[in-house]
Amino acid sequence: MAETKKKKIVFWPDVYKEQGHWLPTLAWAEHLKDDFDISFMGILDCKQIVDDYNRQNNTNFFYYPIFTKTYPMGYTSQIQASTNERWKPDHVKSLMYAMFYHNDDREDAGANENQIEEATEIRYFLTEDCDDGFPEYFENFDDDYQNEIKEKVKQYGNPDLIVSGYFTAMETAILYHLNQRGDDFSRNILFAISTTYLRHPSEDPAVRVMQNLQAFNNMEQRYLLNIIMTDPDDFDEDELEKEPSSSIDDFVLPLTDMHEFIPCTKTFDYAQYEHGAKVHYVEPCITNELGEPDELSAKIDWNTLLTTNKKIVFVTAGSQILDYKEKALVLFQSIIDAMQASDMKEYHLILCAGGTLAQSLKSNYDNVTICGWVPQRQILLTLAQEDHKGSCAIIHGGLATIKECVYCNVPFLVLPLGKDQMDNALRLEDCGINNYFYIEFIKPKCLLYFINQILQDYVSLSNLAALSKEFHDAEDSHIGAKAIAHLAENGNLDDFDWDAV
Repeated sequence: MAETKKKKIVFWPDVYKEQGHWLPTLAWAEHLKDDFDISFMGILDCKQIVDDYNRQNNTNFFYYPIFTKTYPMGYTSQIQASTNERWKPDHVKSLMYAMFYHNDDREDAGANENQIEEATEIRYFLTEDCDDGFPEYFENFDDDYQNEIKEKVKQYGNPDLIVSGYFTAMETAILYHLNQRGDDFSRNILFAISTTYLRHPSEDPAVRVMQNLQAFNNMEQRYLLNIIMTDPDDFDEDELEKEPSSSIDDFVLPLTDMHEFIPCTKTFDYAQYEHGAKVHYVEPCITNELGEPDELSAKIDWNTLLTTNKKIVFVTAGSQILDYKEKALVLFQSIIDAMQASDMKEYHLILCAGGTLAQSLKSNYDNVTICGWVPQRQILLTLAQEDHKGSCAIIHGGLATIKECVYCNVPFLVLPLGKDQMDNALRLEDCGINNYFYIEFIKPKCLLYFINQILQDYVSLSNLAALSKEFHDAEDSHIGAKAIAHLAENGNLDDFDWDAV
């Protein structure tokens, strides 16, 4: 009997390298890997996230690079100042031009050389179609690598399901419409969305696309709608500037009918938030260890450091620390200075400052370890042990790190630096966990006071333990991963029993 062919699932959580948006998809991929052909796609810089996970966890998830011209290797380390600077309309146009089968047709519709090439990259992976040639990016490598890519695309390309992200909602809408056109791009691909922060019910993926469209002028919006929404038999490149027959509302409408997975339990979100029937709170998606030691931390014996020091203060500001560089430097330096107070001598500070900021911080203190990378899961699990009572974490309040602290049941202090971090701190307060303070109050004489506040607040600690148990129960259920599997196999979740998982 012939072996049943596995369904193919592609994860594309974000265009930019924001680690917190990728982590849940890796947790789902880990659970699904035996029954499905799992792959990831994204810009070149994001490949490191998947590669690091593969090395750390002995997995072999395939990563397919796209938009190699718009976002060359190193782009995310160069653009740090503003979130708005990260996202370029050019890649959306490349995706739009992927509807055309031939390069000449793309050029006639206004595509430049880079957009033509990037459209080829997209088509090659999503349709296994390279009529206009093998993508140029791969031609820079030797024949063995090119042959390997061709074999990988045969195995993972032409997917059955794409799990995109809230932050790739516009790209998802474009792919959806290309997939519905009925021409050579159509492959009956299913779509779902991963939303990796706790959004307001009104800020759905369709609204996100409306915001993205503000980056395009009226003429560019007409081009997009006329290319994406026009029936192939009626398409005329000479009429791209005409008023579209389809509206922006028509363009975003399919997003409202896609299943959306929020990797967190409902209990942690505001009780008054009510989403639609296709928005699902699922498991928190706690990943295995991710990343590899940098130069500062490569020589550290972590087992010895964690075993020798029984009282530890672990500090991290997340993977996007450069978004609030000055605030983070003030926070880090304040905590380093505070460690020299007489009442902090029993404590050891492990400061995860990120590779760039770690170089800027100075400390000759014996009870301070500064590094760019840390084995965060190992540290948190150690701090949760009884012989490390008195230890705690100080974090920025990003959802991914909060989930890890809650899951490990580690007392932690939240010092919001920006984005949705204060909102997350308020959610903790709603759960009866009172642990957020402000950077301005972190002075050398005050740090132990704040640490004692969270260690001696037995009501908050009890509520933290209860939330931790709920996180464990949800994580053990793998409800999101099972729902994604059901969707890939059956095309819908109509008969998926959410209570049986």
